[in-house]
Amino acid sequence: MSDIVLTEKKFAQIIAENGGRVFRVGGCVRDSFMGVIPKDIDFSVVGMVKKNFKIIFPEARECGKSFPVFHLTIDGIKREVAFARTEQKVGSGYKGFKVSAKPKITIEEDLFRRDTTINSMAQDSLTGEIIDPFHGMEDIKAKILRATSQHFSDDPIRVLRLAGQSARFGFTIDQNTLPLAMAAGEELAQEPVERMIAELGKVLTEAKEPGIFFKVLAKLNLLEITFREIGELPTQEFEKAIDGLNLVAKVTQNAKLRFAALGIVLDKESLTSWNTRMTLPGDWLDAAVTVRETIDFLAEPTPDKIVAAITKLRRGSLNIEELDTITKAVGLKIPELIPLKAAMTLSQDEAVPKALKGKEIGEWLRVKHVEAISKQLL
Repeated sequence: MSDIVLTEKKFAQIIAENGGRVFRVGGCVRDSFMGVIPKDIDFSVVGMVKKNFKIIFPEARECGKSFPVFHLTIDGIKREVAFARTEQKVGSGYKGFKVSAKPKITIEEDLFRRDTTINSMAQDSLTGEIIDPFHGMEDIKAKILRATSQHFSDDPIRVLRLAGQSARFGFTIDQNTLPLAMAAGEELAQEPVERMIAELGKVLTEAKEPGIFFKVLAKLNLLEITFREIGELPTQEFEKAIDGLNLVAKVTQNAKLRFAALGIVLDKESLTSWNTRMTLPGDWLDAAVTVRETIDFLAEPTPDKIVAAITKLRRGSLNIEELDTITKAVGLKIPELIPLKAAMTLSQDEAVPKALKGKEIGEWLRVKHVEAISKQLL
């Protein structure tokens, strides 16, 4: 197969010729129905054993440990191909499952194990037939997130995905799904923090109103066991944090800047504590701390302070333009730094005196910069 350009249709035909069926599954089916071009297309194979699949597609790279998953280049892109499977809860957390991936497992059984109905649809890659046993299309039209089954809480990280879907799509959560989500709280507290940060990263990158993510978790009484630094905020500060996050999200999709907006409310101690528990991406943490320190520093701006702030921002994870993006979006009453930075540029006739050396040059420049800022503030 290595010398053939494998298209999705050709892939499905080959599987069909060998007694199986191929389906698009999960988010790509949902996105297509919502009019969004899918970022990733995942496939599920029904009616075939792994041994035969490996013989037919020797170039496929197996990557699944507890169940068969392969990476295979389809339409020129590396795709994930999994075998239809069922899951039985036998322990705690996301590893506490007994998995079966036998050929007799149907696509409907595979879809049953998924989280919400909008993610529990499939599309036959050969015929285009939509398989929707849990009425996901109806829920998309109604903009409702509904648990596919009572097994929703078996994997506690689904609670974060539920909150993330609400933030990304602006969907409300079905009332009968809320208690299933709340029931996952005990196990959720034991989940690897890396999984929580991964879900937060998706929300910060993709959601129009990422603050909804935290609001849903708060409604479920799960915020303090997931992102406690946000959950422990007094009501007014919590609302301020959420509003600031959503305002910044309106002007940028940059996850670092969106997270940095939380620095308007969270102090360095809280951010450091959060990082100690979860190991935040370094640029997120540095940017949020810089936002907090800079707005505190410039609460009563003077030319000296403005020069010092601009100088510091030239070296850190958050630059001047990024800080202005955040402060303007939120409406903070501190000086806009971009035009002040421009004003600090020396004219051609203001050359550094040749007699100055080392630190003397730096001090001479600082004085000139302060003078320039002073003129701008008049």
